[in-house]
Formats: sequence, C-alpha cells, structure tokens
Amino acid sequence: MADFAKENQFTPDQQAEIDAGIKDNIDVSIYAKPEFLAIQMHEIRIGLVEQIPVSYYADSRYDWFQMEEIRKGLEMSLDVSKYADPNISFDRMRQIRKGLEAGIDLSDKKNMAAGVLQQLRKATLEHIDLSVYINNGFDEDQLHQIRLAKKNGVDIDSYVIPDFRGISIREIRLGLEHHIDVSVYASREYTWQQMREIRLGLEKHLDVEQYKNVLYSWQQMREIRYGLEEGMDVSYYRSFMYTAKLMRQRRLDLLEKTKMPIQNGEAVKKRFSCFDMLLNQSGMEAIVILPNPGVPIAQDEVLSAIKEADIKKGVDYAVVKAICDGTTSGDIVTLAKGVMPQAGADGWYEFFFDTNVKSNPVLMEDGSVDYQNAKWFELVKKGQTVAVYHEAQEGTPGYTIMGESLATKKGKEKPILTGSGFQILEDKKTYIATENGKIELKDNRLVISSLLVLDDVTSATGNVDFDGSIYVRGNVGQGVSIHATRDVLVDGYTESSVIEAGGDIILKKGNNASGRGFLRANGDVMGMFFESARVWAGGKVSANYCLRSEIHAGTRIEISGRNGVLAGGLAQAQNLIQATNIGNEASLATRLVLGNKDKNVQMQVDLQGREKKVSQELRLLLNAYQEFRKKFEPVIRNVHPTYLKLEDAIYTKKTELEELKKRKDAVEKEQKKQKSAKVVVTGNLYSGVSVEINGVIWRSEPMRNVYLVSRGNRIGSLRNV
Repeated sequence: MADFAKENQFTPDQQAEIDAGIKDNIDVSIYAKPEFLAIQMHEIRIGLVEQIPVSYYADSRYDWFQMEEIRKGLEMSLDVSKYADPNISFDRMRQIRKGLEAGIDLSDKKNMAAGVLQQLRKATLEHIDLSVYINNGFDEDQLHQIRLAKKNGVDIDSYVIPDFRGISIREIRLGLEHHIDVSVYASREYTWQQMREIRLGLEKHLDVEQYKNVLYSWQQMREIRYGLEEGMDVSYYRSFMYTAKLMRQRRLDLLEKTKMPIQNGEAVKKRFSCFDMLLNQSGMEAIVILPNPGVPIAQDEVLSAIKEADIKKGVDYAVVKAICDGTTSGDIVTLAKGVMPQAGADGWYEFFFDTNVKSNPVLMEDGSVDYQNAKWFELVKKGQTVAVYHEAQEGTPGYTIMGESLATKKGKEKPILTGSGFQILEDKKTYIATENGKIELKDNRLVISSLLVLDDVTSATGNVDFDGSIYVRGNVGQGVSIHATRDVLVDGYTESSVIEAGGDIILKKGNNASGRGFLRANGDVMGMFFESARVWAGGKVSANYCLRSEIHAGTRIEISGRNGVLAGGLAQAQNLIQATNIGNEASLATRLVLGNKDKNVQMQVDLQGREKKVSQELRLLLNAYQEFRKKFEPVIRNVHPTYLKLEDAIYTKKTELEELKKRKDAVEKEQKKQKSAKVVVTGNLYSGVSVEINGVIWRSEPMRNVYLVSRGNRIGSLRNV
C-alpha cells in the first residue's frame, strides 16, 4: 500500500478519508489526491465501498453534490451519462436523476433551471401539460402554482399573466379553490400581500369594499379586515390618514367600547331632601330609596333630583308619578334603566341535506351498531340547492341613563365553504350541486363526489375501477375487485374479493372472505362482521364481531355490542382495541398488537444514522471552509467558486439537520401516544389471547371487565371503572 501520509500533502480530514479507505480495503489511489476536498473523497470512498463504477464522477471538476447525484444514479442502475457532466449543476442533475427513476427522460432539457425541471417532472407524472407556460418564460414559482391549480381542477388560465409573481398566482389559486370571485383582486395593481387580505375577507363573507382600495397598505387592509371580522363599524378608523399602527390602536379602542357594561356592581349613593338615590357605576340603573313610602313628594323635587343626578335617558315616568302620588308598592323603586346593546346574530348556513349521516350510527339495545338500517350517505342531484348562507345581522345599540350611547357589534360571518362538486351563485350565498353524487360536509369542507351505483358485482359483471364513490346495492362475489378513489358502500354480503377505497369501506352485512382477498381503505372500515377476512384501515375498524381475521387499523379497533366478540387471528392497532369479549372458551389463539414499536425504533435508527451522516458531511464542509479562510484573503476567497459552493453547502446541510430534528421530534411524539395504548374488555377476556403493547408481550388468563396497559417492560391489567 502506497504511503499517502506525506507531510503537509493532506489535511487531517483528507487523511481520515484515506485511512478509512485503507481500512475498507479499497483502492484509495483513485481519490488520494490533493485536488480532492475531503468531502469529495468521502463521496468517492462511499462509491468504492458500494462497488459502483466511480470513474463516472471521480473527477475534481465535479463538486461533492454533483458526485452525490451521480453516485445515487449509479446505485439505482440509471443511465447517468445523461447528466454526468461537470457543466450541469447538482440541482439540475437531481431533477434529471429523479426523472429517470420515474421513467422520464429530461436530459434533453438539461439547460433549463432546476426549479423549472422539477415542476416539469412533477407535471409529467401528473399528466399535466406545462409546455405553453415554460415556453412563455414562466419561472419555477409561477409554474408550481399553475401546476397545483391544474392538479386541483382549477381553471386559472384567464387570470395568469407573466407579470404576476408565483406568490401572487398562489393567492389567485387559493381564491379559485375557495370558489370566490378572484377578479376582485387579480390585478397587477395589488401586491400579493394585498391580494391575500382581500382573499381572506372574501372567504369570510366580509365587505371587502371597505378596504380593497389599492392605496391602502396591506397592513392597513389587515386592520380593517380584523375589525370587520369582529363586526365593528370600521368607519371609525379606516381613513387613509391613519397609519396601520394608529388603525390598530383605534380598532382596539373601539373593541373596548363594544364590550358589554356590567349591569350590577358598586353603586354611588346620592342624598336628596326627600329620598336617597343609588346610581350604578356602569350607568345602567338608578334606584330610589323612600324613607316614607306612601307620602307624596312634590314633582319639582323629583325632577330636580333627576336633573342633578345627570339622568338623561331611560326614566320610567310611571314610577315618577307614583313617587309624586305616594302610591309606590314599596320603599325601593327603580327610577331609570339603561338599555344593554344587543350583538347581531352570527351568520349561519342552512343545509338541505343531512350533515351528520356517518356520525350518528343507529345503536341497538345491546350496544351493537345496526349497519343494515343505518344511513351512511346522502345523494344529491345536479342543479339541486344544497346550502344557503344567511348573513350576520346588525346589532342593536344601547345607552346608559346618562345618555351615553353604547356601541354594538354586527354578528360574525362564517367562512365560505370549501370543497368540490358545487358552484356558488352570484349572490355569494347559494350553493348549487354541479353533478349527481354523494354529498358530505366535514370541517367546513363540502364535497359532492361522483357515485357509481351497481346492483351486484360478480365475475360476470367484471372488476370495477371508479373515480369517486361506489354503492353496491347487492352482493360482491368471489374473485372480483373494486377500486374507488373515495368511499365504497355495500348493502349485501361480500365474499373473497378485493375492495380498495381512498375513503371509507362500509359493509352493511359484513365480510366472509375464507382467507382470500382483502379490504383496504385510507379511511375507516366498518361492517356487521368480519370472518376469515384481511383488513387494512388508515383510520379505525369497527364491527359487531370479528372471527379468525387479520385486522390492521391506523388508530383503533372497536367491536360493539353486549355479544361483541374478537376471537382468533390478529388484531393490530396504534392506540386502542376495545371489545366486549376477546377470545373464546375454547382458548382460540388470538393475537392483539398495539403500538408500532419496531417501526418507530427503525425510524429512529434511520434518522439517527442520517443525522450522523449529515453531521459528518457538515463537519467536513466546515473544516474545508476554515481552510479556505486561512489560506486566502477575503478579496480572493469571496469570489472563489469552491468557497462559494462551500457556503451554500453548509447552509443546505444545516437546514437538513434542522429538518431531521423535526422528524425525530415527531417520532418521539408518536411514541408518547403509543405509550397510552390499551386493550379494553368490558366482558370476558379468555385464555389463549396474546397481547403485545409496544413490544412487550403478555399471555392472558381468564378475567372480566379489565383494561390492559403497558407499564415499562410489563403489561398490567386494571379493572374498568
């Protein structure tokens, strides 16, 4: 082995890479050259260890990022000759490499900016044509927003002009996705921040005419918008003469004035010749205490007392007459009362469909769910009015007995409904279905999706693949497959078939699969029963009983009813498995798994490994950076291309480390959630049940009405309260 440790030839980092290569028994002569930075040596060494042809990039003309992109391509057996060129920047290399991974050859467009290549690659995968915009010189940020608009089915073409920055196009896209009239602000006169303020106002049904004047700064617009959201009379402060800061102060002052006064509390006592008077400090009430009730008092004295007390409104002159006549019903009477301001009613939506279909399943006397007779969805027809918005009402002002006016507030407006499958009429209040289909409302999002209605799905009818929801009024036979981008609902029985849904799967009569086929949903899977079934759900799995099945739930498994049984097979969930009875008297082998310790541990290992690698690369870059600072004066190094690349690379690696830390924190949070995972049995837990919670295994013994939780390295059973 040649002696590469010549004095002053290599930096300590370079020598460390050479020593590591010698230890790995690779040919270090390929990179043991002073012209390679340590980070470049590192990339070549990794390639040699992985036995890939490093000759494609073992060239000092490539920077370390370029080397990494070529190395990754070689690891995936890609044709790296399409981008292995020192004149192609690493970020363009990356997009070409990712394109080749997806079967897209972008090498003929390698002169385009990396960001444009990225949008072109993503658009090609999404079957979106961006060629017109690319040919017209739109930049990557603009293309990104145009691509998202087309991906979401939004017609943005009539609003897109090259003058708009990408962030302005974003405001237009978001407005179109929220079904608002973007022509109100889609103008080159507005900055993107002004566009945002107008968009937010339109989305919340505010009167943007109050602030959409281009002469307002976006900060002034925001202050006026905040006031409108609170139902305030913004004319008090929306003058152009006020700065945004002054607007804010006047808005807060006005907000203070609209607070309801305290009606009771401490009172000020005033003495007059014939009676005492208590004046509530809030100015809402005046009470007269008569020392000699039944004795008349001269009217001039009563009126003089009212004037002296500065009471101007709310006087009950019937009480005044009774005091003067000596006919009061007691010695304490209310002489005057103010009027509390009444806030206006908030805006509200009137819906013309059942908005709580799935959230209200029909429960039977034994606690089980009546899947067959429950209503799981509602249909609407094209042109049908599905919702009408009723605007917030103006409030009623009040006053104190001293004549001070008490401001009120208009009710708060509701935000506009987002979603798809509908249009909003010009009145900005009426929502009309634009297609026949299934309607849902969740978290202010209204979605009307296409619905395919079938009688039976069998080998005779063939497989079904539909963009929308599928409703099978009959049965699903053996050996068929159903794929829907949204929900699947089956009225009848399902046998050994494949059903996949982007939303929920609901089987009114359950699933007997005989160990063949499977059910997979991104949402929930619900059915009367599952027998010899295989089920995967992104959310929960619920049934009235489950026998000899393999069940995987992203959140929880719930078996309902007094006779609800989970017996045989495997049931795996992240947070909760709950059933009346688990296992059976015959000690049928039943395995329960909660949490996902192995997955989280592996994720932690992967993240720690990645963090270690990035930290090592960052250390090499920082050391090389310091070497440059020592060797060269600022006037030289500040224009040196390698020095500039080092600065960029250090920033990139630091950003990557921050992102890795966020991901590690997310994994730790998930682990904390899993620590509270439990099995709840409200009836019998039989022997033959194996319980694993976060990697800890416990074998059951007969017991009743318990829940099982992990306690460090053991599982404990506690009685349900």
